[in-house]
Formats: sequence, structure tokens, C-alpha cells
Amino acid sequence: MEWSKLKNVILLMLVCVNLILLLLVGSQASQNLRYQKETREAAQAVLEQGGITFAPEQFPADQSLPVVTVARDRSGEAGVAAALLGEVTLEGESEVRPRYSGPGGTAEFSMNGSFTVILQPGTWTRESGQDYEEASQTCLEAMGFTGTLEQANLNGSEKALTYCQNWENTPLFSCSVSLHWQEDNLIRVEGQWLEGSAVSSSSEELLTATTALVRFLAGINEGGYVCSRIDEMTFGYLSGSNTTLQVQLTPVWRFITDTGTYYIDAVTGAFTPLE
Repeated sequence: MEWSKLKNVILLMLVCVNLILLLLVGSQASQNLRYQKETREAAQAVLEQGGITFAPEQFPADQSLPVVTVARDRSGEAGVAAALLGEVTLEGESEVRPRYSGPGGTAEFSMNGSFTVILQPGTWTRESGQDYEEASQTCLEAMGFTGTLEQANLNGSEKALTYCQNWENTPLFSCSVSLHWQEDNLIRVEGQWLEGSAVSSSSEELLTATTALVRFLAGINEGGYVCSRIDEMTFGYLSGSNTTLQVQLTPVWRFITDTGTYYIDAVTGAFTPLE
């Protein structure tokens, strides 16, 4: 056989092999999609039987995150105080609960990352044309805090906006910061904030969204809780003990319902209500 003909035969064989592989991959992907659809429909049916409404379009995709251990860093506390209050001085020598004072007010920090900043009226104000969310974001940027607006109470004389911290673009549900405004004046900033760097991480096999839903329903029933609607199902982190210099971040599914908020540990499947 001439070389040119042999070469064409070889090329044809390679094309056929590639087509077969593509068909196999496509078949496998189709089976996976069908399986996911069927398991989600089954989970939906189980929820409906339990009297809980959860719209199909709210069903999240499966997620993956490592378990992370973070070394807490408190060196930036004075900088946060200064960003809001101007030049500050440390009052006392307490490393456990340092307190700073400046021309704009006072700031106090705790070992678990919680803090409270009290501002004198006029220290930090809402500029003309800014709404409260824009003014709050400007303040958070000055502090170096990155978060997502979770709740806004804009009724009454005091406005309050609460932001959930983002840890490397992932919600850290156990840490949030609230900003309180009186008219155009920021009067108080408080909450809990994790600052530090990851010192270790480990990959774990995590629960799928479907399995987490089933675990949620089991936790509701076993704990005697009552809810009729899931408003939001979100993937993110929860922090472990915040009293030490090293904090473990565990992947979780958060369920916001019409009666409360609950968490499913994405590693162990443990069910925990928000107290």
C-alpha cells in the first residue's frame, strides 16, 4: 500500500477513535445531568411531602471548598480605628481587649474578632447624593473590610446596614459588620471580623446540594422545628472557636427559611440552628 493511502487510513482511524471518545464523554455527561435532575426532583418531592416550599429555580449547583485554618492577625486593629476616628492612642496595656481613642470617638477590640467603634457626630458623614449603602461601602473600604449587604433597616431615625464578611470571595456567615446612621452621621460600627492568613487547608468530600437538602429536612423533623418555606440556600464558611489565635473555617450550606436560619455542615452533615 502506498504511503499516502496508508496515511489517509491512519487519519481516518484517528478521527473515528476521537468521535467514539466524544460520544462516550457526551453520553456520560448526559447521564450525569439526567441523574442530577432526577435526584433534585426527588429531593423536591421529599420537601413538598414535608410541607416545605422550595422553588426549583432556587436550587443551587454543587460546590467545593477546602477546610481552612486561619492564623488570626490583630496588627491592623489600630489602623481600623484610625481610619474611622483619626489619629488614635491606645488606652491601657490590655492585649486581650485594647481600647483606642481619638478625636472622632473610641474603638474597642476583642480577641475573638468582635469590635465596637463609637463615633462623635460629624466624624464620618454621608456625602450629598450618597444613599446609605454607598456611604456604608465607602466606610468599609476605608476599614479594609470586604463584605456583602445582608440586611438593611432604613426605617426610623437610626438606619442600620449589616454586611456579611467575604473570605476570599466566599461568604463567612459567622462574621458580619453593622453600620448605624443617625440622619447623615455614622454613630456606631460593630460586629465580628476575621483578619489573618491561611496556614493550612485540606480537601474533603463535601455533601452535594441535594444531600444537604435532605439532611436539612431530617434536622428540621428530628429537632421539632417548623418551617414552610426555604427562601435562600447558600454555600459558604462558618468559623469554629473564635477565642484562639487559630480559627478553622468549615464549608457549610446555609438555609434561610420563613422561621429562622439553619446550617448543614458540608463535611459531616451536622444540622445546626442559628441561635
